[in-house]
Amino acid sequence: MRKGSHHSEETRRRISKTEKGKFVSEETRRRMSEAKKGENHPLYGKPRSVETRKKISEARKGKHHSLETRRKISEGNKGKHHSLATRKKISESNKITWWRRKQTSN
Repeated sequence: MRKGSHHSEETRRRISKTEKGKFVSEETRRRMSEAKKGENHPLYGKPRSVETRKKISEARKGKHHSLETRRKISEGNKGKHHSLATRKKISESNKITWWRRKQTSN
């Protein structure tokens, strides 16, 4: 099909009818997933604009994970430990945060 042309309604119905009920195997799904990870992802390395980040922020406000999702996240993180370097970064970040809070509360 040429760029810019469109299927007719009848053709679209036929394609839809033949594709209904078809499922992709687990192996194919895994390979498709792997093919779009990291550097192969179309948005890899492209920073989001300030406008896009604001839109995402607004869309996420007021939303919370369900109890089931929170349980799954918790289970996935059990047994993991931060490296010493990461713990130091977290500590420094927390010190700055608490210092800022202390300054704004006075």
